[in-house]
Amino acid sequence: METRLKALIVDDSELSRCMTGTIIGKVFSFDEAENGKDGVAKHRKAVESGTPYDIIFMDIVMPEMDGKEAVRRIREYETSQNLETKPIIMISASEMLGDIEGLVSGLFRKPTSKELMNELLQNIFNGTISPI
Repeated sequence: METRLKALIVDDSELSRCMTGTIIGKVFSFDEAENGKDGVAKHRKAVESGTPYDIIFMDIVMPEMDGKEAVRRIREYETSQNLETKPIIMISASEMLGDIEGLVSGLFRKPTSKELMNELLQNIFNGTISPI
């Protein structure tokens, strides 16, 4: 039995989480978080439990903690724990990456398409995953 990759979808919009989950669900099992604060906590918990996420999909504009701050905190944690840097894909309707551009693996505009997502994931995982 093939093991599916594990993803975290962080977005304050339930519809956006559902759409992203539908696109990636063939290849990834996934958890969800409603804001950056919860996303950072779930990332840390997954690492500490020995089952880290293979990839994170992160909205930029969210309440409590936006995606940019969440990315910074995830990268700081990875560095402080000497962990492998996992891909983070930002998903946003209009925001630019700005000062976190070097910390993420890509940016998708909402709504995203399955084809564009598949192309980016194939590049990130060097063609080792099944098409979504």
